[in-house]
Amino acid sequence: MMKIKCHFWELIEDCNCYTVVQPFEMAGLPTPEQLKPTAHDKLTLEAWSQGFMIGALIIMLGITLANMRRGVLLHKLIFIELILAVPNGFFIFFEPPVYGWFLSSTVILLLASWTLHNVIAWMKSKPFLGRRGNLIYIGSVILVQPYWILEVYANFVFFNTPNSRLFVTTRPFEAVFRDPWWIFTIVNLFWNIKFRYELDFATVVRVSPRFGVLLFCMILSLIFIVVDLLSV
Repeated sequence: MMKIKCHFWELIEDCNCYTVVQPFEMAGLPTPEQLKPTAHDKLTLEAWSQGFMIGALIIMLGITLANMRRGVLLHKLIFIELILAVPNGFFIFFEPPVYGWFLSSTVILLLASWTLHNVIAWMKSKPFLGRRGNLIYIGSVILVQPYWILEVYANFVFFNTPNSRLFVTTRPFEAVFRDPWWIFTIVNLFWNIKFRYELDFATVVRVSPRFGVLLFCMILSLIFIVVDLLSV
């Protein structure tokens, strides 16, 4: 009797097998990339990145609280934005199936945080935009929300149901529906400093070092956006 010996990922020529049969697919199980990482290096990287994110959020929450003023809506919205992003930094502590459920449910809050971030950026940019510019800015933020609803669904079925590949298709477009408003806000701020107020950046940093830190963080965020795009 001929014994068929097929590996998960490659064909063994001596077996005369012409199709790759993957046991996890036959059993209706999630593919390996959908499961919680088990390799030591991957777990360390994921835990480190989540810890870094939570640490950064805690620092920003502290700064926000220290500068919060009574009756200022913008400060409250920034605080809510940061709080919404926190829960997604803990899914690595759970084992499947809780791992997938927790990750997917907290992604909803994270995506809400991203959208709120763009709304806050619009509020900060309003004085520098005309009526048409303001309508285009906030209108486009609203128009992309159907994508985020689809992304919530795609994320959930990817991590919680067997063999769903929708998330693989939608994930590369995240940056397109998330970052243009932030990039525009940064460029708009630098343009107004340079041309509307006719200030050079060295003067701005010398007069207000804290504002210089803000500008540096904005530039750093652009670098992280590029890294995120390259990692997809």
